Amino acid sequence: MCEASDLNRLPIFRFHPNAYDLDIFEVLDGVCEACEMPRAMRYKSSFYAMEDVEYICPWCIADGTAARVFDGEFSDAAGIEAIPEGTSFSVEVYEAESLEVATCTPSYVSWQQEEWRSHCGRPCAFLGDIGANDLPQYLTEPDFAADVNGGLGWDPASILNDLERGGDFAGYLFRCLSCGAHRLHVDAC
Repeated sequence: MCEASDLNRLPIFRFHPNAYDLDIFEVLDGVCEACEMPRAMRYKSSFYAMEDVEYICPWCIADGTAARVFDGEFSDAAGIEAIPEGTSFSVEVYEAESLEVATCTPSYVSWQQEEWRSHCGRPCAFLGDIGANDLPQYLTEPDFAADVNGGLGWDPASILNDLERGGDFAGYLFRCLSCGAHRLHVDAC
């Protein structure tokens, strides 16, 4: 149905560099509902649209076709920024990049709704899940420490002790594309 070469030329997502490693795509022959082309890979994470869409290929995510055809978003553009109190970075986030995250970047799997972090006035890249054992290597970074220490509205002791990769109390790691600083999002079922 599809050419095997499809999987050798997958699009790259600058705000989600590990997208193909994080179980949000599956190799499955089908027809993309956005471009109506036979494809070999299907997106299986969040897509917010009025229509229920079953098969979206990564190419239609990357070029914005899926968002445009179905008037949808992969992440809430208005919710890109969540700022911990007492941090040093800007409240304003570059609008064009926020729209790129919302309409041309696959989301990630979380319990409630994904929240995309930002830093240096632009959306960060989503790196993957993070647990309590992973936190110490980032706690020397002021903005990451602010996220952990109450900036996200969660009890810091719970984050430091109970955060679990892919668990019921889950953490999500982001990295600033400008300066390399890390940010955290926490969610629970």
